[in-house]
Amino acid sequence: MMNAGGYRVSPIEVEAALTAHDDVTEAAACEVTVREGVRVIAAFYTAPTEVDEAELAAFLSTRLARYKCPRLFVRVDTLPRGANNKLLRRVLRQDWETAHGQA
Repeated sequence: MMNAGGYRVSPIEVEAALTAHDDVTEAAACEVTVREGVRVIAAFYTAPTEVDEAELAAFLSTRLARYKCPRLFVRVDTLPRGANNKLLRRVLRQDWETAHGQA
């Protein structure tokens, strides 16, 4: 579960809405720290080409409540998976936070 302004948000719900977009192949959602004390919902996705953030945000705004919509969209080549093919959201969060100086 993720927390958005005190509301509980299921990453599976966000991922399902994002994969409904024609250009998105796979998606993962998790909370990331953008600066000390501030966490936002981030959407990581795979797609053949980069999809405009504004387009994704507009698409999700018709499918999700405002507080459930990701504030950050990141295209990745592949989503990390474990030995049993389970999505590793923790790895996505750690990699993003390390790359952006929040680890």
